Amino acid sequence: MYAALFILWIIFNGRFTPEVAVIGLAVSAAIFLFICRFMDYSIRKEKMFYILLPWMLKYFLILLCEIVKANIKTASIILNPKMVPEPKLVTFKPDIRYGFLKAVLANSITLTPGTITINIEDGEYMVHCLDMELATDIGESVFVKEIKKAQERLDKVK
Repeated sequence: MYAALFILWIIFNGRFTPEVAVIGLAVSAAIFLFICRFMDYSIRKEKMFYILLPWMLKYFLILLCEIVKANIKTASIILNPKMVPEPKLVTFKPDIRYGFLKAVLANSITLTPGTITINIEDGEYMVHCLDMELATDIGESVFVKEIKKAQERLDKVK
């Protein structure tokens, strides 16, 4: 966060001089301390962000690929007059302990066409799928596997 604040300071100034850099370092430090003090942010959270940054980039690419694949499946279900969709509610309970990662999984499922996360309660996800084909192995999907890898990374830090 501190580095991002400093880079933002440089971008807003439009030039880089020693004076701009020194003032930017001071202002960025003041804003960072304010955020840590009053907005429940910490150096530990910053460290976790940087540890997960490579994973987040990889996950974003996986999410894009899955969205494209689901778009194709959903379009074939909708456009094929002979195919009758069989909606299904699926529940599964992955072992995800971090709230942030639970939200990432729920949003990933909802962003993927043909599936919507309806409820998360006590770590159990309820997902509505447009067709039974979209519901197969949703509990062991690529999203769940990748999120478990991120969880393992975070567990090593703690």
